[in-house]
This record gives sequence, C-alpha cells and structure tokens, in this order.
Amino acid sequence: MVRRMRRLRLVNNRDFMLLWTGEAVSQLGSQASTVAFPLLVLSLTGSAAKAGIVGLAKWLPLALTALPAGMAADRFDRKRLMIASDAIRALLLATIPIALWLGHPPFFQIAGVAFLDGCLFTVSYVAERGALPHVVETEQLPDAVTQNEARLFAANIVGPPLGGLLYTIGRSLPFVADACSSVVSLVTVAATRATFQFRSHAPRREPWSGFAEGLKWLWGQPFFRSAALLFAAGNPLYTGLYLLAILLAKHHGASSAAVGAMFALVGVGGLFGALLASPLRRRISARAALVGEAWLVGCAMPLLLIAHAAALIGMIVAVAEFPTPLTNSFVSGYRVAATPDHLQGRVQAAGTLTTMSLAWLGPLVVGFVFEHAGANATVLMITGWAALLAVVTTSIPSLRAGPPGRAQAASSAAGVPA
Repeated sequence: MVRRMRRLRLVNNRDFMLLWTGEAVSQLGSQASTVAFPLLVLSLTGSAAKAGIVGLAKWLPLALTALPAGMAADRFDRKRLMIASDAIRALLLATIPIALWLGHPPFFQIAGVAFLDGCLFTVSYVAERGALPHVVETEQLPDAVTQNEARLFAANIVGPPLGGLLYTIGRSLPFVADACSSVVSLVTVAATRATFQFRSHAPRREPWSGFAEGLKWLWGQPFFRSAALLFAAGNPLYTGLYLLAILLAKHHGASSAAVGAMFALVGVGGLFGALLASPLRRRISARAALVGEAWLVGCAMPLLLIAHAAALIGMIVAVAEFPTPLTNSFVSGYRVAATPDHLQGRVQAAGTLTTMSLAWLGPLVVGFVFEHAGANATVLMITGWAALLAVVTTSIPSLRAGPPGRAQAASSAAGVPA
C-alpha cells in the first residue's frame, strides 16, 4: 500500500510530471540523433575513427563543463538555465538539416554541434538534478530518480529505431526531430510552478567562488566517493560499447533501420531494469547491486565475438544495461537526498565531472582500434576492461557500508522542501 501511494503521489505531482514529460520528449529526440550522428559521419567519410571523434565530441563536455554548470545551477535560476539550454540546443541542431539542404556539411560542423549540444545537455542535466528536491518529497527522491531512469530507457527503446527510420527517409530528419524535442522540453519546463531553488538559502558569493565545495562534500562521503570513481572507470566502457555495437552491426551488413532496432532492444533491457529497480532496491544491498552489475557486464562482453546479427548484438548490450537503473538509483537518489540545497548544483556537478571524466575516451579508442586492429581486437579490449572492473568492484571495502539510510539522508537534507 505504501509503495502504491508513493507511485500515485509522483504521478499526481503536476510539476514532476511536466518536468518528466518534457525531458522524456527531449531524450527521445536525443536518442534519435545519437544514432544519426555516427551514421551521417560514416556515410560522408567512411571513417570509423571520425565516427569515434564525434562520439568524443558528444561525451567530452560532460567532463569539461560539469563544474561550471554546477556553479551556474547554484548561483543562477535553474529553471531559466534549463529553458535557455533547450532553446540554444534547438537552434544548433537545426544547422545540420540546413547544411544538408545546402549541400555537404563539413565534418567540423557535425563535431562542433555534437560538442556544443553535449555542453548544453550538461547544464540542463545538472540543473534538473538540483531542482528535483524542490519538486518531490525527500523520501521519494530514490523513486523519482528511478522513474527518470525508466524515462531514459523508454526513450532508448523508441528513439533509436525512430532515428534509424527517419535517417532512412532523409538524413536531416533525425536532427529536425531532436530540435523539435528541445522546444517541447522548453515549454514544459516553463509551465512548471515550483521554484527550483531557495532564493536566499546561502550568502551571496562572488561568481565562481567555492568551486571545490562540491568535490569536497563528495570526497567526504566514502560510499559516494568510491561509487563515483567506479563509474568514472566504467563509463568509457559503456560509451565505447554503444559505438562498437554500431560498428559491429554495420561491419556485418546491417541497415540503418536495423541499427535503430538494435538500440531499441538495448532500451528494453534498461527499461526492465528500471521497472525492477524499486523492488530490488528494497531487497538487496547497494554493494550487491554494484558487484552484480560489474560481473554481469564482464560475462556478457565476450559474446560479442560470436554475435553477427544486429538483433543479437542489441540483446547482449541490453544485458549489460539491465542493472544500470538499480545502481543509479542507489547512488544518485540517495546522494541527492543527502546533499544540502545550497550545494545541490555543485555536488551534482562534482559527481558528473568525476563519473564522466573519461567517458569521452571510450568512443575515441573504440573507433581507432576498430579501424586499425579490427572487430575482434576491439571486443577483446572491451572484455578485458570489463573483467578488470569486476575484480576491482568486488574488492573495494568502502562499498560495504552502502549509501546513507533514509533517516540520515533526510537529516542531511534538512531544509529541503517537499
């Protein structure tokens, strides 16, 4: 009964649902263009390495702009930051269809749009996480984060096949769809009634002062610190794996539509993980979730050596994605609940900076290794990295204590409104 009431309360929360819906549409558009970016580069240049560079451009901003984004989210109006980010993203994405209509878009333009889109996504992402405690009750934050994970993986189901289909019809259409999705997100954020931060919670500081406060808070929490470092080591594996799946599928003759359908299967795996995250979180420990994810991924990666069909590749990647919502709900949900409001942006930025600091390396390395050493060598490299991560995760002692309990999180987050 209690669990059902929590679900109903989140669903009936007007501002949460507006925020959730707008971001769902935006992520749907982003997933459509995420498939289209490497497909467009491969069609224009035929280079897996250049596809990897575009992947680098997409992921590098998460490391470069996380701390400035966090400072901005704590100093300026978070809602206005999200609206401005959506507006600029829409304009940037619209330049690719215009360039395709005029002729042959240069590679630097495609990479530049991917990079700037990643920068603005980081600003919006950090601001949204900081706003979440002002939209839902403190004890609901882990469940709200889980629903956000479900939103992401639902977009992963629909977005990639939609992007593949739109790309097959016309190369510019996925980017048009993504630009329109940013406009929808802008409208829904503007329609929320809640303020996304306290107006006078902390004394005013000079711009960009206290830059290291978020990192200091994060580093003082043993579980969150260890989880952030593990995610930092694991995220290049995931970002590289997405490009590797595309390259393997195209290497074995898959069409653009089949590549999109392959990522829909990946989304199904993540969505199932999101649906089961809440009940699993109440039955297993955070350490068990993190260790289980590491070994599941390590065991799944060698199967890519024998997977030649796009559907089979998608199912293997889906297995790797299945536990992600559970581990994210443990780490992100309780971290948001435990963070004081005046540090929300900076702590989220510190977490994003740490966890995504090497994410850009994955597609870059995968693209170059695939082009110069071949498919099997790339799969073996990914497999070795996954196995090493599994061993390290199992051996870290600070994960045994788990994240702060709900009472401790609520105490740490004193002053955060329902």
